[in-house]
Amino acid sequence: MKFIIPSYQRPKVLQQKTMKYLLHHGIDKKDIYVVLRNDDPHLESYKEFLDCEILLTDIKGIGMTHNFITETFEEGEWITEIDDDLVDCIDKEGNSIADFSQMIEDHRFIMDDQNISYGGFYSVANPYFMKNSKQEYTMDLRYMLGLLRIRQIRKDIILTTNYSEDFENCILHYLRDGQILKNNWIAGKTTNYAKGGCNGDGRNILLEKNDKEILAEKYPDLCSLFQRKNGRWDLRLRRGKSSS
Repeated sequence: MKFIIPSYQRPKVLQQKTMKYLLHHGIDKKDIYVVLRNDDPHLESYKEFLDCEILLTDIKGIGMTHNFITETFEEGEWITEIDDDLVDCIDKEGNSIADFSQMIEDHRFIMDDQNISYGGFYSVANPYFMKNSKQEYTMDLRYMLGLLRIRQIRKDIILTTNYSEDFENCILHYLRDGQILKNNWIAGKTTNYAKGGCNGDGRNILLEKNDKEILAEKYPDLCSLFQRKNGRWDLRLRRGKSSS
């Protein structure tokens, strides 16, 4: 398993959070790949502490970056994509996962057995909500945050959006395989909307809305657009039956 971390303008965040977390759980540095932009003003700061594979690119936007990752690795390879600010993973009781590597491998095993190319975890690290999920694993169309996800490289999956790529990934892989795998009893903990990252790359409410409008118009049977109380636009996925 390869662990891929896109990062932009957040060297200290990456060093103190995701890298620290992975190394604490014994992930070998040779299996860690950090995707950086050539024009990142903090590029040298990254290079000072990173002791793993660095993938440099001129690609801008997180969606297009994931296309770059798909192009870089071989068809059928298994990868785990992680945001650069992952600090922990917890179960539905609120306990930290003892063995991150085994958790990933257990998820991948089910995906491989069921011919599923895309999988992820509960979107909110809140035990109260996680306990309300009656099923540990589901295979229908449900939203999975891009914070932590497992996928098998499929060259035919090409994203068109940047700031709605997590929704688009769920939809495209669901259409491809007839199912995606979600663990509803495990969630990653992070610091979403911290300085840098997608925000530093220009993400704003209008761009998010535009990208989500594209998906709502293209896949009206699978998702619909709505506005939250905080002003942000979002998509609501319409669950479909899995092929199993």
